[in-house]
Amino acid sequence: MNVEAHRSFYEQGMAAFKAGDMVSARQLLLKAAEIAAKISNTAITYEVKHRYLTIAYDILDFVKTKCVKSLHKVKSQDNRNEVENIAVKPLSKSPQDKITFDDVAGLEDVKEEIRYKVLAPMKTPELAKLYKINPGGKILLYGPPGTGKTFIARAIAGEVDAEFYAVNCQDLISKYMGESSKQLNALFEKAQAHERAIIFFDEIDAIASKRESKGGGADAEMARFVATFLTKVDGFPTQPKPNKMLLLIAATNRPWAIDAAMLRGGRFDTQIYVGLPDQQARLFLVKKSLEGVPAEDDFSMEELSQALEGYGGGDIVSICEKIRLQAYKRAVQTGKAQKIAKADCHKAISGQRNIITKEELLRFENYRAGIKGGDYELPIE
Repeated sequence: MNVEAHRSFYEQGMAAFKAGDMVSARQLLLKAAEIAAKISNTAITYEVKHRYLTIAYDILDFVKTKCVKSLHKVKSQDNRNEVENIAVKPLSKSPQDKITFDDVAGLEDVKEEIRYKVLAPMKTPELAKLYKINPGGKILLYGPPGTGKTFIARAIAGEVDAEFYAVNCQDLISKYMGESSKQLNALFEKAQAHERAIIFFDEIDAIASKRESKGGGADAEMARFVATFLTKVDGFPTQPKPNKMLLLIAATNRPWAIDAAMLRGGRFDTQIYVGLPDQQARLFLVKKSLEGVPAEDDFSMEELSQALEGYGGGDIVSICEKIRLQAYKRAVQTGKAQKIAKADCHKAISGQRNIITKEELLRFENYRAGIKGGDYELPIE
């Protein structure tokens, strides 16, 4: 029902946009984005969650860059806030939506570090107090795209039953003077009102990149926003009340582009690399996606997971979805259940471009080793 409602509002919104009725288009598309977010929150499978969350963000981006821009001027403060406020609503905490570390493929070193940084201080408060360790704080997750940074942030929230505010930093940047800072203030106020809360800033490099001092206009507004952001980060409680946990998590695919001021002590000084899934993690993802689906005798999940070496978790899930789709198409055409075969795997993998290159992985290795990105030449093979 929600899927049909989403599609209906989306089609009506696009029709209104094409007809030049930007007010109606904006209202209808915002409703479509809201329903897409609800579908993502209540979906059982990761691929559906990810697909509809991406759809929601894409629609919001379209509204802001196309509809709002065409209106030239929004008549009221409430209307301006309507687009951005969707981005700072907490995700659903329904039992079906809860994600924990058991749902995260591999990344054992990442989980281990987070257990001591976040989870252990809450489970052993006496020991934490003895060693002056406080739950919460600020963490930067970095690594190639599609390796599960957002997923593991949500898993942390699931482990401690915290309100989870997922914010794309691009959505926080507003062309209205002073509007971005107001959104940021509202976001922190909402999070701090809860006993346990996590604010997740995705694509943090969008607001924390290295910048040269420039003149006024948009650059001045961005400078003010970054100043407000740093003030909020610095003022985020490092010693919360007993049994209270407040955590800031930022994620980026470009850690070398982030200004050093954002990474100094007391800010996002805990940096955790989220890399490619190993064989065990790839097999976990393949089994989660394909287990229970009829398969030919010569089909091997182990062989498929080995063939997927070098792919990120998101791409592995996508490839498995395409494999299932190939068999499903044959089943629809023949009217009989069809088994997935090796040929389906080859077709799915060959049709999926791996966005994570060897050069990019090398850049991350150099960053982890302390070599600044951009200050070295990549080897020519």
